[in-house]
Amino acid sequence: MSASDSSRISFDAIQGKHVLVVGGSGRVGGSVVTQLLQRGAKVTVGGTNLNNLEASRARWSEMFESLDASSIGFSILDRENPDSVSKAIQEKSPDLVVHTAGPFQGKVGTINGVLEAAVNNKVPYVDVCDDYCTARAAKSKYSQIAESGDTPCIVSTGCWPGVSSLMAKSLAQKVLATDKSLKPEDLTVDFSFFTAGSGGAGATLLVATFLILAEEALTVVKGRRTPVPAMVGYEDISFGPIVGTKPVAPLNLLETASIHDVLGVGSVKALFGTAPGFWNQLLGLMAQLPSSVLANEDLMSKLAIFSLPIVRVVDYFAGATNAMRCDVIAPDATTKASAIYAHENLEPCVGECVVAFCSAVLSGKVAPGIWFPEEAISSDQDIVDVLSLASVGAHTTEVEGIVTDKTEVWG
Repeated sequence: MSASDSSRISFDAIQGKHVLVVGGSGRVGGSVVTQLLQRGAKVTVGGTNLNNLEASRARWSEMFESLDASSIGFSILDRENPDSVSKAIQEKSPDLVVHTAGPFQGKVGTINGVLEAAVNNKVPYVDVCDDYCTARAAKSKYSQIAESGDTPCIVSTGCWPGVSSLMAKSLAQKVLATDKSLKPEDLTVDFSFFTAGSGGAGATLLVATFLILAEEALTVVKGRRTPVPAMVGYEDISFGPIVGTKPVAPLNLLETASIHDVLGVGSVKALFGTAPGFWNQLLGLMAQLPSSVLANEDLMSKLAIFSLPIVRVVDYFAGATNAMRCDVIAPDATTKASAIYAHENLEPCVGECVVAFCSAVLSGKVAPGIWFPEEAISSDQDIVDVLSLASVGAHTTEVEGIVTDKTEVWG
């Protein structure tokens, strides 16, 4: 979908805008807050505890010496209560609402008070929902309200999902262009993701990882949804010259379903791996636990908090590298297009990617409604612009196969 604004997507659209970041005191939310501030936005954090924001302010000031963390406002709100969020919106009058307060797993039946308040108040919205069923439920429930209220919204943004989906869309279009007889259902899309250690994750992101392990990994084979065991059956995948080759295994990630449903791609899978090696083994062992245990959010929250000191020690030695690769393959297996993205630190990486999608919304390039990233960003130029903004801090942006000029993908 596209809107009528003919201007290019850029960070200029963020300059001077007021953004309400719900969950902005956490690691993911904080990465969005700091990136928005660096792009000239005014930021208000929405949450339940001012003390959490104060602790985050101190941390951000250490990370970014030039950042004026004292300028960040605060609004008390309950993410599941639309009236609470509406009050904050009406008091602060933001130009955009960004929802980062996860985890989003298993929230199909839970009210998304942030999205409901945003569309009811006709304020553009972006979130980082990484659960397909939750995102689909939100789209189904609120799309008509967003469209009738002329409110553009993008769900499931970030690096993966988000940038990964645009990588797939860009490459799929290029493969289809090589042979006009090909259709989307003829294509295979393979996603591969790697994060060193926890990537500097906070407790919420750890909880999300544990909850994902409770699920079988969806793969799509020639149009048929085929669940497979999570974190079983590793493949060695190259993430470019800096990150190198890493072992990755199936995990239930949103892109598998969305790329199949939105773009009509016939076969899709998503693989994930981490380092050091025993971290992969630990995830594999956890995946063998009863799903009733892993899907218990309260129990997993306690486990995440207990695990954090150990995780921080591992992260100190392993680093926080984040890398992703997308391969789009035609039936003849010789026509293939690949793209690789890698960043030295997952935390700023997420913020940079989310803010790229915020730029698209604020540039007037997203039509009213609620869209997955690959729906929201439609034209070839818009895709390149968003991928270019998302990769400002990346140390690796490569292409392989039939795409020889990386500016065609990364700008």
